[in-house]
Amino acid sequence: MLTMKIWWLLPAAAARDPEQAKVIFRRRCTACHTFGRGVKVGPDLKGVTERRSRKWLLGFIASSSKVIQSGDPTAARLFQEFKKERMPDWPDLSPDQIESLLDYLAAGGPLQKEPDDRDATTATASEIEAGQLVFHGLTRFNYGGAACNTCHAIRDQESAGGSLGPDLSTVYVKFGDRALADFLRRPCFAREPESSASRYLTPQESFDLKAYLARAAGLLIPAPPAAPVAAKSGVGGSGQKPQRMP
Repeated sequence: MLTMKIWWLLPAAAARDPEQAKVIFRRRCTACHTFGRGVKVGPDLKGVTERRSRKWLLGFIASSSKVIQSGDPTAARLFQEFKKERMPDWPDLSPDQIESLLDYLAAGGPLQKEPDDRDATTATASEIEAGQLVFHGLTRFNYGGAACNTCHAIRDQESAGGSLGPDLSTVYVKFGDRALADFLRRPCFAREPESSASRYLTPQESFDLKAYLARAAGLLIPAPPAAPVAAKSGVGGSGQKPQRMP
């Protein structure tokens, strides 16, 4: 149960977004709730999707006032138990955003291990291929921004990549898995739009890039199938043709 108004409201979204659910939880819930650490200002949210029905939670998160005023016995009991501290209404959240938040809580909330916490040597061929595509601008980053090959090169590509930054062919071996994962969670330098976003890359994008860099360094992990022969216009990157990986 939230008790204080938090003013950094998020825009409504048209579809469920797991990444946005984490932002909603961090910005709107953690001031008054814990997840698995006991009661704070409001109840511990661990297991809340098992204690309450999805329909009830959707209504209560959207407008606790209406649910309390309706005479709902569960809402009335919580209102008394937590000293009549009422959770703010969140009319700006869409049903899909609330569903995403509930999915996130049901799956373990902040206790979940992020994809980029995995070691790159556990990557599948499809994850390595996904990293190759975003590195070379053949797939857009979720939060936008320039592809890695705008400034960097990888030697498994024939004359592909920029020279503003260092060649990244052996960066995985040089820094190791953990340090590289930490670096990829932040922008290389302040640039838009990533610098204004809640995250630089999604955890899965970060892992995919790390996996591709591990493969480029020659580690014995699965080689992905050949990337498309040409980038589509307008997706960023150098627009040069990736070659089949060795």
